[in-house]
Amino acid sequence: MAEPAAYRRIAVYSGGEIIGDGVYKLPFLRALRSAFPDAVIDWVCPGPTVYADRIAPLTAGLLDHVHALVPLGQRKADLFRKLPVAGGYDFVIDTQQVVWRSLCARRLKRRGGRFLSGAAGFWLSDIKPPRGYRRPRHILTRFFDMIEMATGSRPALDRALALPADLTEKARQQLPEGPTYIGFAPGAGEARKRWPLERFIEIARRQEARGRVPVFILGPAEAAELPAIRAAVPTALFPEQDTKLWGEGFNPMRSMAIGTRLAGALSNDSGVSHMLAAADTKLVVLYGHTSAEKFGPVTRRSIFLQASDYGAPVIESIPVEAVDAALEKLLA
Repeated sequence: MAEPAAYRRIAVYSGGEIIGDGVYKLPFLRALRSAFPDAVIDWVCPGPTVYADRIAPLTAGLLDHVHALVPLGQRKADLFRKLPVAGGYDFVIDTQQVVWRSLCARRLKRRGGRFLSGAAGFWLSDIKPPRGYRRPRHILTRFFDMIEMATGSRPALDRALALPADLTEKARQQLPEGPTYIGFAPGAGEARKRWPLERFIEIARRQEARGRVPVFILGPAEAAELPAIRAAVPTALFPEQDTKLWGEGFNPMRSMAIGTRLAGALSNDSGVSHMLAAADTKLVVLYGHTSAEKFGPVTRRSIFLQASDYGAPVIESIPVEAVDAALEKLLA
């Protein structure tokens, strides 16, 4: 392995990112910059990536350039065509697993440079894992492992995201200094990932009784539940629904900005949990049939509750008392 300072120009090769992938991978970007603070780090994709548009502001200070829709790995003939980007990188990290695309990515390194790829069991890679290495289930853990293989040390999450100032100011207006705000994200992409809403309400009422202010983060799919939540938890706030302040449409950076105002949050296994994690919000996340080991957000402080630990791999198995205790532990 080489000293991090030896890598002055680094390329990360990715297949591309839609919004969920882009949010999910943000801890990797933070870890990269922590591991290589002085390097030029470029993101190279044969497909589209939200790092070039929808959440581009979040890459400030983490990535130097984002090259999207690059004809390098779009088709196998790209193996033999002139490089469409400058190339000549000291270090190339390949984050995808398709071998012929890995061969394309390998072309980005300079003569004498290093290539790191987990494709085909690290067959193409100049840097190999230690003997007996077993690939983790969690994709981000794999990426963190790759950084450690290259540098010899585990990267830290010590680089905060550069959230747009206008969004953080709006979040401050909604949730001003003074009260202790506790977030609740009861939605999820699948019904069976959702802990029963009445249990979220019960936890919120307990927080209300302890003098804290419940803040519900509701997406369009959960908007119809707002009246029932408001009736049961009179002090609850619903910042995402303030379209007069935020405007129409979904913006993940808005949820992250709101997350910076929260003392802690409770979430199902959902995209919102990763958005809050990106904002370094303290989190309790609930898992039913899915696995925290595979899907848990990477954050500085979190507690994951797995349904199978309470009798059955269905999210309803997680009792209110266990969630209440975990949230109090997180807030202590």
